Amino acid sequence: MVLFIYTRKGCCICDKLKNDLNKININNFNPKLEIFEIDIDRFDLYKNDFKKYDHQVPVLGLQLNESKEIFELPRVSPRLKGLQLDNWLKNNINLILLKASK
Repeated sequence: MVLFIYTRKGCCICDKLKNDLNKININNFNPKLEIFEIDIDRFDLYKNDFKKYDHQVPVLGLQLNESKEIFELPRVSPRLKGLQLDNWLKNNINLILLKASK
């Protein structure tokens, strides 16, 4: 699975979320999780994402291994970090896996 984080350079909320995500141990996630950052200001590459997320970054999206669809996760509270962020992420991933299996 790939966890996309849609960000913008100079966004302190984006930087905090990226930093907090790097501090949790994503190697313990099952199925395996990779993080991929998308800078929405790379307008030449991500024109549709720019339009969609211009005023909403940071946004997290999950792409399952067998799908090309990206499932958007609920907005992350900037107050979550450490174990709270880890639990929040696992719970939301499990909800998406449940929905996708139906």
